[in-house]
Amino acid sequence: MNKLLLIVITIALFQPINVWAENANLIQQNSNPSAINTLDEEINLINNKISNFEYKQPTSKRKIAKKFLAAMGGVGLSSILLFLILSIYNRMRENIVSQTKLNDNETTLETPECVEKAVKVFLDKTNW
Repeated sequence: MNKLLLIVITIALFQPINVWAENANLIQQNSNPSAINTLDEEINLINNKISNFEYKQPTSKRKIAKKFLAAMGGVGLSSILLFLILSIYNRMRENIVSQTKLNDNETTLETPECVEKAVKVFLDKTNW
């Protein structure tokens, strides 16, 4: 566990170094190193790269609503399915438990209705 945590932390900590190195390589590949002497020229080069990216159109609210309703429908359907499966399981379990018979020495785990029965069950279980 500790080794796995160490690996994850190492990857997370070295990620900014990888990004910085890749950006430095891109700048060196796309430009002549002697031509970039000032910070303003580097900023202009980066701004040109940013402006070349295509703008992604926003998703419509209708699509978002459809996806949300589909997800909520899945949650509702799985909840109903889970309820039905568990209710069937409980009914089957009750039938199996009710069919088992107690031996002569065993007593039920049901709560006694009055004090006298409770004392009797206690005395029977403790063999007094």
